[in-house]
Amino acid sequence: MTSNIVESVNAVTKAAKNYPIVSLLESLRQTVQIWFCKHRDEAHGPLTMLTSKFENNLRKMSSELRNLRVSASNQTIFSVISNDRSTFVVDIEERTCTCRMMQVDRMPCPHALAVIEHTKRDPYAYCSYYYTKDAFLKAYEHSVYPIGNPDEWTVPNEVQNQIVLPPDQK
Repeated sequence: MTSNIVESVNAVTKAAKNYPIVSLLESLRQTVQIWFCKHRDEAHGPLTMLTSKFENNLRKMSSELRNLRVSASNQTIFSVISNDRSTFVVDIEERTCTCRMMQVDRMPCPHALAVIEHTKRDPYAYCSYYYTKDAFLKAYEHSVYPIGNPDEWTVPNEVQNQIVLPPDQK
């Protein structure tokens, strides 16, 4: 089994897999350096609280609110009914909805957004910190530096004389 990140790295390294290990590692370093620069530039772009991807998701879900009716059960628990007569229960304080999207994604679902709008609350307060522009900027704040020409490196003798063997396993 593989995950999406493994498949992404495999796709990027496909051409470099036939290179010697040092060249393969340099190719990976260059790729990570490019990704960091690209994502850092993207993070500086939007003037919104969330990253552009999650801001767009929130706006898309907000457009569906006109099809939802909200009725309060008490101060925190609400019933949300859609046009197709589906009913969802939202506990706005506990940040739960019976559709479970809010618990899984840590972002308001359309039903929770209807409650948030009904109670005149801030929808951004119900989004995970990890979807914010600030978190995105912090993730890419460090730089990946080029390593330069190996012929120009100053390598200490104790490192240069060290012999590293491959692991003894199948």
